[in-house]
Amino acid sequence: MRERSPGHWELRAFTGRDPVTGKPRQATRTFHGTEKEAGKALSQLVSEVEADTFDRTTATVGQLLDKWLETAETNQRPRTFYENKRKIEGRIRPVLGSVRLDKLGGDTLDAAYRRWLAEGLSPTTVHMYHAILSAACRQAVKWGWISAAPTARATPPKVERKEMVVPTPDQLSALVKAAVDVDPVLAIAVALAALTGARRGELVALRWSDVDLGAGRIRFARSLTVAEGKQHTGPTKTHASREIALDDLGVEVLQRRLADMDDLSGWAESPLVADPFVLSYNANGAVPANPDTFTHRFSRLCETMEAPALAKLRKSDPKAQRKDLAPADRWPFRFHDLRHFSVTTLIAAGVDVRTVAERHGHARATMTLDRYAHALPERDREAAGVLGAALSF
Repeated sequence: MRERSPGHWELRAFTGRDPVTGKPRQATRTFHGTEKEAGKALSQLVSEVEADTFDRTTATVGQLLDKWLETAETNQRPRTFYENKRKIEGRIRPVLGSVRLDKLGGDTLDAAYRRWLAEGLSPTTVHMYHAILSAACRQAVKWGWISAAPTARATPPKVERKEMVVPTPDQLSALVKAAVDVDPVLAIAVALAALTGARRGELVALRWSDVDLGAGRIRFARSLTVAEGKQHTGPTKTHASREIALDDLGVEVLQRRLADMDDLSGWAESPLVADPFVLSYNANGAVPANPDTFTHRFSRLCETMEAPALAKLRKSDPKAQRKDLAPADRWPFRFHDLRHFSVTTLIAAGVDVRTVAERHGHARATMTLDRYAHALPERDREAAGVLGAALSF
């Protein structure tokens, strides 16, 4: 402590070296009183430093994000890492990169969120930016850079869950039949997605060694993603493999696929590799289909299903778009909705939620209940009937 003028003291305590710059850092406080009182105040300051209530760095948000990405590259999926980096470089760094961490407050974050919303970004996208910043700030707390995550004091926009749109069994059958003639591989992918509820990446990573047609079983142990134009194979989303049963239709679909691969291999004079991929556009099955290919081709397939109704509508309104179609004429489905079809169909049929969760690779059955509660109204009506039958007045 140092007396700057009679009764006015400057108190300093060493807080450690800045983890980014390596320079020593100090906590400084002024005090007015006697030397004895100043000594007690200094002891209090030291106690606060030892309790780690002072930030240890002058690092900026940009420097934190660089360090966080460096760490994340080893434990995030390549696709996740790529998307996080793209969001950081595209929006987060230009707005918040130069802000010092110890100056980053909830008001600064909220101002950034409002700015992004004003620029036309959706609440969902802005919430993703908040999630990235939150993860980085929590890591900064673990590293001891800051004492508390400022993102906890921010208010990101609320995200309203969109109503789930799921094809009916008749629509699904029509989609598979329409795909057979133009893209047989896509047709098999659609059928398998609906019958197994597997994720897109799990389907394209599937090899014939994962299929037991005799026992009617299929195992999902890997997932394939694409980042920066390169395919990456890793564990499933929950980092656990699962084996599920196939019914007669599922076995028939895969038997048909295997026969088609044998025929194409023979016609192209390109023998199948030792363990080919189930969904491959190569004659020898050596290269898996790109998951994005199914996304785009399925979207175009749905547009094809809407084409007759849209053409009819344009006779009266040449400027009509897909969004102008009547609900009955819409095919607004994504490839991922085939997974939703599988889950909701099983829940509505009365299959217990734990079985549904395990079959679809959900980490927790509570997640299945929360996400797919809308599929339970008929079960709720049955429950009401049970209670009514048990009572009489």
